[in-house]
Amino acid sequence: MKLENQNILIVSNETWGDIWYSKHNWANELSSKNKVYFLNPPMKWKFANIFHTSIKTLNYTDNLTIVNYNNILPLTRFEFIYSINDFLITLLLKKWFSVNNIKNYIFWTFDPYRFSNPKLLKPKFSIYFIADKYNIKREFKLIRNIDYFFTISSVLTERLNVKKPLVLSHGISKTEFTTDSTIEISEEFILYIGNIDYRLDYTFIKKLLEKFPNEIFLFIGKINPIDNPEFKEIFIDHKYKNLIYHQPIHFKKLKNYIARAKICLAPMKLEIRGNNINHHKLLQYLAHGKSVIAAVFKDYENNNIIHSYRNHEEGIKIMVNLIAKKEQPVIIQNRINFATEYLYDNLIKKIEVYFSDNN
Repeated sequence: MKLENQNILIVSNETWGDIWYSKHNWANELSSKNKVYFLNPPMKWKFANIFHTSIKTLNYTDNLTIVNYNNILPLTRFEFIYSINDFLITLLLKKWFSVNNIKNYIFWTFDPYRFSNPKLLKPKFSIYFIADKYNIKREFKLIRNIDYFFTISSVLTERLNVKKPLVLSHGISKTEFTTDSTIEISEEFILYIGNIDYRLDYTFIKKLLEKFPNEIFLFIGKINPIDNPEFKEIFIDHKYKNLIYHQPIHFKKLKNYIARAKICLAPMKLEIRGNNINHHKLLQYLAHGKSVIAAVFKDYENNNIIHSYRNHEEGIKIMVNLIAKKEQPVIIQNRINFATEYLYDNLIKKIEVYFSDNN
């Protein structure tokens, strides 16, 4: 089956906006040849929702529609409330699809919390794309009602025992390999893009800031404050003058900063659940041939595309070496070639072969 001229409902656990994750990128890419309906997480519940709720839409492009709704019931810790609300919203969605004459759609979810029985929507078939590591009962209920499973890493499906999962890795758009504007920072900088939250290794970041006081470190992303003294020193008290923090910018503009970066970082804490696997930012960095310093990620441990460290001292030593020497053009090109393998066009072809082999 070709992923062309299809109607696709993408259920996202992240709202459509400037910050894009896998679900936003997939929706954008699939919409080039399909009609895509991107279902946002429900808006904040209000008592009035019990008596009246509706579906509202926004056309992002001709082929990509953002769909919004409110939960009818307030979600609590009681599973039966979830189930009743799911059923009611399912009826609402079915009616909306019928009124808008949208038929034979593919149900493609990234969210294990909602629509645990997509069969009620009567889709053409269903897909669960596993991009994060969850540990909730509703995910197992969803799995029992799904036709196909895709994932960014085999690590995410090992514990779930799902049937014939397709491992795709993260994807990257062909537009990410070129820049489209200048940036306001003229100095060379070492770059991190992504959420600034509990998943980062602030001890290592602090050591880098202290060890390399003459280097500028630029962090771009949404800050989610945590109770951590090193986080507070760095991002609240602004103790280190060689760190620049930039508010989140649209995903499609990040490439302009990556292209100008000296070195790129992915300083994740490996003990955090799901943190030791594939990260989308790595492909974004590699698309511009950048040197990447990162903790040891399972999906990259058998290649030398990124510079992996097993402890802080090793990471600092890698940084010293990268600052001191100029890299060969062939090494830079190898990184770009690696990222090219994961173009969305290539992943979509892989999906089409998978459908052909499993039908």
